[in-house]
Amino acid sequence: MRPLMDGEIPAIVNANSENEILGALKLGEDFGLKIVINGGREAWKVAEQLAAAEVPVILSSLMQNPEEGLPYDAVYAQPGILVEAGVKIAFATGSQTIARHLPYHAALASAYGLSPEDAWKALTVWPAEIWRVDDLVGTLEEGKMANLFITDGDPLDIRSSIQEIFIKGRRVPIDDRHTRLYEKHNARPIGNR
Repeated sequence: MRPLMDGEIPAIVNANSENEILGALKLGEDFGLKIVINGGREAWKVAEQLAAAEVPVILSSLMQNPEEGLPYDAVYAQPGILVEAGVKIAFATGSQTIARHLPYHAALASAYGLSPEDAWKALTVWPAEIWRVDDLVGTLEEGKMANLFITDGDPLDIRSSIQEIFIKGRRVPIDDRHTRLYEKHNARPIGNR
C-alpha cells in the first residue's frame, strides 16, 4: 500500500458511468492518489474534470454499441473528445485473445476525430507513461526496447498487412498457423467465381 499512498504507482479504478468516474476523481483528491480510469464508457461527459485532475483513461472497448439515445458514432468519437480536452488515453480490449484488435480501435478513433498522431500515441507513448514504463518502451530511443513492426501500408488502415516484427531488437518470424490460414483463404476465388 505504501507505493500507492506515496504516489509511486497509480490506482487503477474500474469506472464507466459519469458518477463512477466522478467518485474516482473524488477518491484520488481525498486520499492524494494518482488515479487511472479503466473502462471510461462515459468519460467524455467529464472530460474537462479528468483533464484538470490529470487523470488518464484506459478505454476498454470501442467495439460496442452506444448508449440508448446517443448517436451511432458516440463511442468512436470519445477518444478525440478526451484528447481534445487534454486527457491522456490508451486503448484496451479487455482480453489478451483479442489484443490484435488494438490497431482497429485506433483506426476507428482516427476515423471519428482523433488525429492519426494521437491514435499512435494512444497505442505507444501514453500507455507506457500511464503504466510508468516509459523508460523502457513507448518510443524508439537508445536504451529502450526496440519493439516495432513494418507494414505494407498505413498501420491504421485495416487493409495493411504486417511484413516484419521486431521484439527487443530481434526479428521474429511471422510464418505461423495464422499467416498460413490467411494466405490459404485469401487466395480463394471471390464470391461464386
